[in-house]
Amino acid sequence: MPPSASNSRFVCSVCGYLSLRWYGRCPECGQWNTFEEQAPAPATGRKGAKRGDAQETPVVLSAVAPEEVTRFSSGLPELDRVLGGGFVPGSVLLLGGEPGIGKSTLLLSVADKVASTTGRSLYISGEESLGQVKLRADRLNVSSGELYFAAERDIDAILEMCSQLKPGFLVVDSIQTCEDRCIDSLPGSPAQIRSCATKLQEYAKLENVTVILVGHTVKTGDLAGPRLLEHLVDTVLYFEGELSHLYRIIRARKNRFGATGEVAVFGMDDSGLREIRNPSEFFLSERLENRSGCCVAACVQGNRPVLVEVQSLVTPSQYGTPRRIVGEIDQQKLLLIAAVMSKYLVHGLDKMDVFVKVAGGIRVNEPGIDLACGIAMISSYYDIPVRHDVACFGEIGLSGEVRMVPRIEDRVKEALRLGFSRVLVPHGFIGNTTSPGIIGVSTVEEGVRNALVKDGS
Repeated sequence: MPPSASNSRFVCSVCGYLSLRWYGRCPECGQWNTFEEQAPAPATGRKGAKRGDAQETPVVLSAVAPEEVTRFSSGLPELDRVLGGGFVPGSVLLLGGEPGIGKSTLLLSVADKVASTTGRSLYISGEESLGQVKLRADRLNVSSGELYFAAERDIDAILEMCSQLKPGFLVVDSIQTCEDRCIDSLPGSPAQIRSCATKLQEYAKLENVTVILVGHTVKTGDLAGPRLLEHLVDTVLYFEGELSHLYRIIRARKNRFGATGEVAVFGMDDSGLREIRNPSEFFLSERLENRSGCCVAACVQGNRPVLVEVQSLVTPSQYGTPRRIVGEIDQQKLLLIAAVMSKYLVHGLDKMDVFVKVAGGIRVNEPGIDLACGIAMISSYYDIPVRHDVACFGEIGLSGEVRMVPRIEDRVKEALRLGFSRVLVPHGFIGNTTSPGIIGVSTVEEGVRNALVKDGS
């Protein structure tokens, strides 16, 4: 057992649990022999300080002059929009995503563009060698003379490089590979991540350097490491998308300098990532006519309206318990919509298997997609196609009503812009428009009646 001095602390190297005594088994994560002793912090001379010795004094907040934030572009307009207009000097960003999703490809391209237009950039990799990164750089046509690279894991050595090179843009790929030699634990442990991220955050604020940290993810899709990592940074970006699909989505989960929930869509090809300026046309490009179980939904991703195709397949159940399977929307949402459809429209739906997906694999987590899901289910059940010129949106309540959702005007404009002549909207919006193509529906029955093809028309 390690010595247990009265002023010593012990930290679990797996979960970061802090204790004043040593444990053989961690009370938090249950792992054995993971506690490591931390030396007590040196005295700072503040222990006996009086209350009147405080360095900071309160100020009147309304009298403080606002600071002007001068942003610089990433070279990708879609990414700039997600960031709120570009990178902010002195900010720290965290980019997470599955292995192979394209994080390193994106950041190497961004670092090259920033180095060409704004100033010196430094790309640090703790996972790849110079030769490996050079192969990717040649494929991406990276050619800036102000882009520097180093394969380094020691956080103090990285900061020493920065003090000599003085870059304005720093990429650390990844934070889980960084190591602080002052902490006796393996790279990637909560204590190591906490220490390295704190040092990089202090460097970014002190030197006014924009720092991007690449973060690993766990099976659930969340960022690995202590939750403190997400609280410490200014912006958290998630790189989403299935490896088998041709598109990738960057979504802002946290942004101190812009709106959260914003998304940027990129396509993946042999030359790297390319921006998709019109996601609606991209997701509807392979849509077929006269197919039952398909309905177009006008959704909102961040502040951007996006049209997606909701597909449903309703078949007789081959097992004792009917299945409800969904990939891109919440499982509980599917159960709720299927229950409402079974009670008010199709009484035998509770004995059928129901499968729902969003074509292209884009994940949608907003109530505006409810009405399209319900219409697609009924269309598949009766094998009647949805009118090809119909798009819809609205939240479905438990009593079968169609409720209002945010940003209705933007959804309608996007649907009309793409050529849909009939847009089914919640009835409460009808008083705000005079367009003949806008059809208000109060219940799911009205929505189905106006959406399905009748008499072969």
